[in-house]
Amino acid sequence: MSLIFDRRRYRKDNYVYLLAEGGDAAWIDPGDPEVALGLAGEHGVRPRFVLHTHGHPDHTGGTARLRAELGVRVLGHGADAAWFAPDEDVSSRAELALGTLRVEVVHVPGHTPGSVCYLWQGRAFTGDTLFWGGCGNCRNGGDPAVLARSLLGPVASLPGGLALHPGHDYAEANLPFALALEPGNEEARERLQAARRARAAGLEPEAPTLDEERRVNPFLRVHVPSVRDAIEGRAPGVADDPAARVVALRRIRDSW
Repeated sequence: MSLIFDRRRYRKDNYVYLLAEGGDAAWIDPGDPEVALGLAGEHGVRPRFVLHTHGHPDHTGGTARLRAELGVRVLGHGADAAWFAPDEDVSSRAELALGTLRVEVVHVPGHTPGSVCYLWQGRAFTGDTLFWGGCGNCRNGGDPAVLARSLLGPVASLPGGLALHPGHDYAEANLPFALALEPGNEEARERLQAARRARAAGLEPEAPTLDEERRVNPFLRVHVPSVRDAIEGRAPGVADDPAARVVALRRIRDSW
């Protein structure tokens, strides 16, 4: 089997991803079992694994059926077991050997205690930790201070050439907020226009690289003077602390 990568939208803006290589295949976040099965069927593969980026039901809601019908092995972080208990806890893992698939694990708590990113074949699957133009909220079991450490630490350290594949397409919701903070960010403006053009044409947005995302996403730009000043203007007293700026920015976005 040649390398296969594909994604499908379900509900309004969720994504399920299919990875296949060398005779083995896995789904990431199959929240809708019918969509996941249809995606695998289109490519003629039968996945043996499911990877959860976190435990929230909109990402894990199809997994029980897939496990019952196909016997897939479910991998995820044990800290999110209250939502969905995985067969294999990745909390102490940096790399997964899923048959012939090799997937790196990056631990990024914050949106939930057990949020992780997966890296495979030049792609970063970031779940609800990092979106196009934004990041996940912390209203359903998360902690903004912990999220700030993840964004400033492991996320900031990821290679810039990785293609960013989030758990939702929130580009058209997030990029106007980014432009409210940085009205002069022309790259963010073009990204928003491109997302609108794609939707109008019935197409999925093209995944940016992390380097491209770092030029538009305010949660990755709290060190940039224009973003720092915009945050300070709305939440005085955080200018000297990058983590506090992220926390303040998440609070500003929640009420925007």
